[in-house]
Amino acid sequence: LRCGAMFVACVLVLATIGLTQAHGSPDFAYYCGTVAPPPPPALPANAVTKLVQVVTRHGDRTPNSGCWSDYALKWNCSLTRLAYPSETMANEVTPPFGRVYRQNFMWDRNILPGNCEKGQLTDIGHKQQEVLGAVMRDYYVTKRQFLNESLSANDLFIRFDLDSRTQQSAMALIDGLYPPQAGTQSSEIIDTYCMDSEYEDLSPRNPQLCPCVEVIEAKSEVSAAYLEHDALVTKPLNHKLEEIMGVPVDNDDVCDCALATYCHGFPLPANLTDELVNEVFEDTNWRHEYKLTYPNASYAGRYTSGFLLSEIYDRMLNSENGVVQPRFLLYSAHDSTLRVMLSMFGVFDHKWPAYASYLVFELFSDLSSKQDYVRMVYNGQELRVPACQKDGDDCSFASFAAVVDTLTLHDDIEQECLHCGDL
Repeated sequence: LRCGAMFVACVLVLATIGLTQAHGSPDFAYYCGTVAPPPPPALPANAVTKLVQVVTRHGDRTPNSGCWSDYALKWNCSLTRLAYPSETMANEVTPPFGRVYRQNFMWDRNILPGNCEKGQLTDIGHKQQEVLGAVMRDYYVTKRQFLNESLSANDLFIRFDLDSRTQQSAMALIDGLYPPQAGTQSSEIIDTYCMDSEYEDLSPRNPQLCPCVEVIEAKSEVSAAYLEHDALVTKPLNHKLEEIMGVPVDNDDVCDCALATYCHGFPLPANLTDELVNEVFEDTNWRHEYKLTYPNASYAGRYTSGFLLSEIYDRMLNSENGVVQPRFLLYSAHDSTLRVMLSMFGVFDHKWPAYASYLVFELFSDLSSKQDYVRMVYNGQELRVPACQKDGDDCSFASFAAVVDTLTLHDDIEQECLHCGDL
């Protein structure tokens, strides 16, 4: 896989992986993802798929920040990366590489004890994405016959940000969608795309892209509802955690570390009971959603995920206008990406998006009515966008375009991102 002029591959050393949780099923267990993601539901027999765009959350990862002070668990990562510098953008297939370079994180020279990068995709997370890719293959290659049986690089557009977990998640999903052929005498090159973080819109929290993001978050934190939640829930819970752990802690860090530890099958300290972790989980989930959707999801979304939505819509418009382009587009992103995107359309269930969650935007034609429609599918569940309900069960492309128009910036975007509308 190539981002710019750098060829990047990944090696997975698989041991026996237990993807089901051995701890029972506390309320937050769904966050860990599933070993059997449901496929998109079937379309009517007279429907023809024209374009598929998939926004995913990366798979299982290591903690994304430091943990509590006496955190002694050693993370030993077998999922690494191989790199081969490429001086040309030509050729889809090249001879096998004579030399590649493996990236390793030095032992105990990182935020986490062990040899793992913080927030790094794990072998479990890699497998989750590979399985999701296989689900997509079964549906879009075998059942729908939308994609070719064999890989055609021109059919694919793959985007991720500069985080290794989104990059490796994308690679794993594509390997599930089109498993590499064993014993071949050549190497495939699949172009992937990324950009400088200053311009990245895969994450809704990018004040460099739109300064209003910081303004919205700051105003949300002094709103009456947030201050009430902070006084009644967050601060008492933080006090409880600090009493148990004996040191100052941050609720977000405890939540992130506890979830990553639990989902990877490692034991939590005895004083971090399922009940307590669930309290931390619910508090963090509420605050994250509130700040990302203040003062309402459609308003905030224009300044956060409206840029990505514009890209997704533009691809649909290209398809409507007969522009030749890839037919399967993958945006490997984060939980916040899905949270905001679903909230903007009024279809979010307020549950923290689990590892390897996916959201499909599918453009299809109805051969009977000669009309084009857009459907959204989240983790196998077809969503009913409230603004499209006048169309009945399906959302016409025209109605979808009208919804997108209300959720994106149009005129002087730079000025709008400085003044934040009427907030």
